[in-house]
Amino acid sequence: MQVDAMPVANPKHEFELKTRVSNKLCAFVDAGPGRIFYTLSGAEAVENALKMARQFTGRNLVAARAKSYHGATMGAMSVTGDWRGQGHFGAQNATLRIPEPSDDPDLSLTRRIIESTGSKNIAAMCLETISGMNGVIIPDASWWRGIESLCQEFKILLIIDEVSCGFGRTGQNLAMHHYGIKPDFVCMAKAISGGYVPFGALWVKEEVAQFYDQNMLSAGLTAYAHPLGLAAANAVLDLMKDQTFQSAKVALTGEFTAGLLELKNHPKVKAIRNVGLMAAIDLKSSSSDIGPRITWERGLDYGLHFAIKDNSIILAPPFVMTSKDNQLLFHGLEKFLENFSTEAP
Repeated sequence: MQVDAMPVANPKHEFELKTRVSNKLCAFVDAGPGRIFYTLSGAEAVENALKMARQFTGRNLVAARAKSYHGATMGAMSVTGDWRGQGHFGAQNATLRIPEPSDDPDLSLTRRIIESTGSKNIAAMCLETISGMNGVIIPDASWWRGIESLCQEFKILLIIDEVSCGFGRTGQNLAMHHYGIKPDFVCMAKAISGGYVPFGALWVKEEVAQFYDQNMLSAGLTAYAHPLGLAAANAVLDLMKDQTFQSAKVALTGEFTAGLLELKNHPKVKAIRNVGLMAAIDLKSSSSDIGPRITWERGLDYGLHFAIKDNSIILAPPFVMTSKDNQLLFHGLEKFLENFSTEAP
């Protein structure tokens, strides 16, 4: 066990496990030559991506969507667009908001914003591949191709946030693999260690990484590349290649999707969006604000543990869920919907 072999290590120490996991992660990201910067969380991965993007380009602004969450530290919070990014001192004045995919499918508005702001002022775009807590927003492939094209045209770096949607959650190793995009940074955390150890990583494109062969990166993470996190990530990366695990996950995804399909015509369901083991169920209501009446505490009354966003239930079931667990999930949802009022209080 890693806790017996090497439970701690100096952040700058080089050892075999660190090298092995770094090589595996680079292959897993599959976006071309790059290197790994280790963190303890998704927020730290975003923080350092923002820092590197600004230092590498010499530009200050970062474009991000309003319906987004990138972390609760000062820098990550500045690009976060939902309520968690509001009311705090930070770098919000260095954030440029671009429209949601559904509001600007051809990116003509986004292009106009870039041109009016001046691309020479924009260091990067920081975007979740597929959003989680903000409603499981799944952009079309054409939108993502357009984002990548704009970044290349205006020499804007692309930061992809895979913290919630990565490591098999959407059916691909990373959600960006659905779209074939090649970003400059990939932020990873959560499932990278199976949730057993706080751990994160930032994949950095080789061109940007080489900048730091000659320039100093201001950093000092106490538990950088912690051996326990590396050991957990190593096991996860091996598991992602295990055919038995993958077959079980595919079967579970099919059962989960089938359960969602049965709910689509429910009289209290407005819409369902899902990809892999990630879904949002929008509920109908005659009230413009039913959030206070959908709570995770109410879900527990029906044996459910779900997240909520406005009038949406967000589901992200564990990969170890059994067929019986899946049946219990949808039985609980049916019971919840039976007792959920769509009338204004």
